[in-house]
Amino acid sequence: MLIQIDRKQPRHRPPTGRADVLILGHYDAGFAAHERALRGRGEASGDYRNLRNDFITLGGERLSYLDVYNRLSGRTLHWTEMLGTAAAVLCSYLARQGVHAIPGKFCVSERAELDALLASGIPVIALTTTLYLDPTIAEEVVAYVRARAPDACIVLGGPLLDNLHHNLEAADLAMVLDDIGADVYVLERQGEKTLVEIVRCVLRRGDLRGVPNCFVRGASGGFERGQAAPENVPLVESAIDWTLFPDRTIGAAVQTRTAFGCPFKCTFCDYPIRAEGKWKTYDMETIEREMAALDARPGVSDVVFIDDTFNFPIPRFVKILEMMIRRRFSFRWYSYFRCNLATPEIVAMMRESNCGGVFLGIESGDDHVLDIMKKRSTAAEYVRGIGLLNAAGIASFASLIVGFPGETRDSVDNTIRLLNETRPTFFRGEIWYYNHRSPIFAQREELRIEGNGYRFRHASMSWEEACEHAIRMFDEVHGSTWLPMYDVDFWSLPYLRGVGLPLADLQAFLAGCNELLALELGLDRPHRDRARIEDELRALCQRELRPGRTAPPPPDRCVEVAR
Repeated sequence: MLIQIDRKQPRHRPPTGRADVLILGHYDAGFAAHERALRGRGEASGDYRNLRNDFITLGGERLSYLDVYNRLSGRTLHWTEMLGTAAAVLCSYLARQGVHAIPGKFCVSERAELDALLASGIPVIALTTTLYLDPTIAEEVVAYVRARAPDACIVLGGPLLDNLHHNLEAADLAMVLDDIGADVYVLERQGEKTLVEIVRCVLRRGDLRGVPNCFVRGASGGFERGQAAPENVPLVESAIDWTLFPDRTIGAAVQTRTAFGCPFKCTFCDYPIRAEGKWKTYDMETIEREMAALDARPGVSDVVFIDDTFNFPIPRFVKILEMMIRRRFSFRWYSYFRCNLATPEIVAMMRESNCGGVFLGIESGDDHVLDIMKKRSTAAEYVRGIGLLNAAGIASFASLIVGFPGETRDSVDNTIRLLNETRPTFFRGEIWYYNHRSPIFAQREELRIEGNGYRFRHASMSWEEACEHAIRMFDEVHGSTWLPMYDVDFWSLPYLRGVGLPLADLQAFLAGCNELLALELGLDRPHRDRARIEDELRALCQRELRPGRTAPPPPDRCVEVAR
């Protein structure tokens, strides 16, 4: 079916009247607060040593790479200017149920607007927690909202609550929920239906203790959990309706999805477990309608598909590529990509459909480690796949895990050798995070795994050794650019390109920062004069931004929320 978009018609349907619920996106406490928190665990800790590869000092101040760019350019760019997928999905689903929902961002150009919305009497404020790893961040956000909307019902759900519920005993969980300070906590894999019921209950002044899937304060003051009622919302009902949002809210770079869940079961990843093993995909008509709606927006230049495996199954991926080529969409697109499934024909179609870059979960260049990970890939397949991407001129980011069970110095050597042979555009090695919810936990006795998080030990490596090998990977890989995980990871690149930073300038900026990082890490290599490197970075950062499509709306500016 060919879906037509009439560009003469209004591009969005602005909602009218006061909203029933405000959906708040990600709140970033700022790198300084994050660095202080991890430094508090000790500069020799795995958490801090992993972070140490993500920042440099400028004028004696520890700064993330994006903070360096902003400091030298006089700008205040931040990826949270993008409309988060969770907020867009929830607003779209609620609208289909007759609930008026609007998204909110913690950005300076919308700060006054956000504060006005919070003070306007919107009855329900919902907080998404997709990227929150620490409940103290949620506590900050709740305090900010409570100070401006004291009468609102504050609802919190998502991965943070799921992790807290899994990791804590009931008494400890109750204490943490009390500290966070929200009114209702949603514990459900999807949660869309539950949020609708919460809003309707609040609007009719009902008793929230009757809403399923929730922790709500009882008569005694403690939290009581309602009856569990698993949701099974058809994916099409939560497809994003881009006509609900004005151009300024959408911006130049957009995140979306065509599937939920993951069909693979890598042993280091707990996502399939949290998704209860369910994997759902949109039908082609829905995908085409959504992409056409985005292409109709003149400001949208970069679209990010957050599906865990965008190119599987292959026949579905080919149909999506054929549709994008037929429709001649003008935006660049990005996605996760299993490059072991790449073929010359598929990569050629990716290039023709304007692929801007792909995230490669390489994880290791050693077949033994890949086997323990159950990646269903080999190093030879990676070499072939990355070679095809390079030949087509498609940017790639190779993500590596250092220190996974089975890892040895030799296996790290194999990974470094693979990176030097294939030369992906970007790469990053992060030490393994031992998650007890991941499938590898079941093999802890066999592999002699001990510890938790970034502090682990197993039969072939300790976390201390993994930290040293991550630095060695940074030092010994050539022809590929190290990409930090904090603020300028792969998923930030579409945003930065969308606001006008060319890929070549981004690579030059990252290369300069990496020179300074190598100097600060004391690596045994020739070093240029620090002042000269900083001068080159300053000149690069002060270049004018060059939009890649038509003139996008002025980018919002993000700042740290005032405490």
